[in-house]
Amino acid sequence: MKIGIVRNPVSGGRSGHARWRDISKALAEHLPGCEVRETARAGDAGPLTLELIASGCDLIIAVGGDGTIGEVVDGIMRSARPQTAFSFMPTGTGCDFARNFSLPSEPEALVRRIAEAPVRQIDIARISGRSTEGTLLERHFANIASVGVSGRIVQAVNGRGRRVASGSLRFLLCSVREILRYRPEGVRVVVDGNEVFKGPVTVAAVANGSWFGGGMHVVPFADLADGLLDIGILRGASKTGVLGILARLYSASHIGHPLISFHRGGIIDVEPYGGAMLSIEADGETLPFDRLHVEVMPSALSLKI
Repeated sequence: MKIGIVRNPVSGGRSGHARWRDISKALAEHLPGCEVRETARAGDAGPLTLELIASGCDLIIAVGGDGTIGEVVDGIMRSARPQTAFSFMPTGTGCDFARNFSLPSEPEALVRRIAEAPVRQIDIARISGRSTEGTLLERHFANIASVGVSGRIVQAVNGRGRRVASGSLRFLLCSVREILRYRPEGVRVVVDGNEVFKGPVTVAAVANGSWFGGGMHVVPFADLADGLLDIGILRGASKTGVLGILARLYSASHIGHPLISFHRGGIIDVEPYGGAMLSIEADGETLPFDRLHVEVMPSALSLKI
């Protein structure tokens, strides 16, 4: 098996560098001969994935955070061989996609697990539509895409300003700050052709996986292999009300809250309503879409982990 690795060298900062040293040693023992490509900027992981697949790689391993994972998955789906196997080693800020799996924390154990794991199929999702500038776009995501304050939070987390925290704490601090600044955006949500919500929204999260925001268990019953997408909708509310719900998200105790509803389907549309300009993110990266049109792709990704 020819293996390609797409690594984000800045993912996880100093701890990410240290983890990569341990990963490299384990790879040399259990998966020798890997071809490693490193990203230089956001958006590089997809093209590097295409190059590795074109060179004959049978397995692509993403080493980085959720953004790197999402770009690599998108690259696989865009390639001439979308059945190419995919795996990952989390080193990023949030690592929310990894929370859908029970993974060993030690690099050597994780590499050994990847080496020994069979390939299985999981769902992914495809966003299609126009950019805010009118260009037709398409993007695949593995975990969650969302509209609302979450898009502002992702932008703040990924910003180049001075970082006062890292990991889940950084997500929490940015979440509190952006919630205090946020004015609910007007949306219309349609699931499989049926309107399920229309009005101001704090967050609408279209979920393939269960976690986002550095450990928020936002849609706890989402299943990566059920052939469906779930959407959790947090209606517009007061800032204090939203902060109270934020505290519940980590333990999934927000289930049943009167401001939150959940829906399930194969095609989900989240459209602007009342002149709103939507803030959109997917897999921890902001996206320039003017709305979300998301379709599930059942069993489309060959996962080896």
